[in-house]
Amino acid sequence: MKYEIKKPANKHLLVLVHGLNGAETSWKGNAMRFVENLVQEQTIQDNFNIAIFTYETKIFKINWLSKIINLVKGFLRNRPNEDIKGFNVGINSISENLESEIRNIHRNYETVSIIAHSMGGLVTKSALTWMTDDVRKKIELFISLSVPHIGSYLGQIGSKLFGDNPQIIDLKGMGSFTTQLNQRYADLKPKPRIVYQWGNQDSDVVPRQSAIPPNVSIYDTITTPDDHFSVLLIKDRANNQVFDKVIEELKIVLQPFSAIDVGVSEGTPFKFFIETLASKLNFKVNFEGFSENELDSKLRADNISSSTIEQLFFDVARLTIVNFPKFIVNREKGTLNFIISKSQ
Repeated sequence: MKYEIKKPANKHLLVLVHGLNGAETSWKGNAMRFVENLVQEQTIQDNFNIAIFTYETKIFKINWLSKIINLVKGFLRNRPNEDIKGFNVGINSISENLESEIRNIHRNYETVSIIAHSMGGLVTKSALTWMTDDVRKKIELFISLSVPHIGSYLGQIGSKLFGDNPQIIDLKGMGSFTTQLNQRYADLKPKPRIVYQWGNQDSDVVPRQSAIPPNVSIYDTITTPDDHFSVLLIKDRANNQVFDKVIEELKIVLQPFSAIDVGVSEGTPFKFFIETLASKLNFKVNFEGFSENELDSKLRADNISSSTIEQLFFDVARLTIVNFPKFIVNREKGTLNFIISKSQ
């Protein structure tokens, strides 16, 4: 991965994954590209490192004769440092590389978010299925831009036009690859929050039913007047639905990790204090397994400085006059919805 922002103090990572026949230039290179616009956001500069994941992808894949010639040349020249002459491999193989790269760096970050375009979304989805739970739980957000989750029309005609390109074969609508991938993905836990985008000028490449799966909340979808490629262009950063959604979602990723300083008044009930603070800070909290008497436990007066929202719950519980029961905190991925459950 190539970094566009890499600061040791930034504890959140944003990875950009291009699609079929794409490259680094899908995301950067002029004023309308994502990188050039993201780096102008102070929230991004102060919190996120940005990396671009690239892989070999060509519409017309290198043929086997060319591959053999390149190999022979490499041996004859005896150049161990010679650049690789790349050729297409299938989506699963690409995704194993992405999984490996994230696994090697995930301990440096509190969260990892991914924006993926087109086939890059299938690469991302497949990579998630190879990850161990401790790595996958770091993946907080996945923004899916024109991703053919059940295949693309391009895959239907691709083998006739472009030969046996393995990536285009994988893109076949309702084909074996996408079917198996969705089966692998369905039972994963934990999973990141996914926001799905579809362009209403994109029907010839990725139909809506492929870009936005059924039963997805309307709050997790974006429909834009884009074709398959214009979605990657930000002509007006102050008036772009996709870019606005990206920044909004990345701010949600950050919020649970924001420091909170608050004063506590003597005798305030635990539940009342938490719910009042939740209302002010725009997070939601549910309590499971506690009695009403436990939730009404009175607090001592004090000032609290918590490094995260999750830590806040434990800091408040320590102020209860009567020992508060042990509990665990779970948060729905990519949201500010917390569940505080009494430990058994």
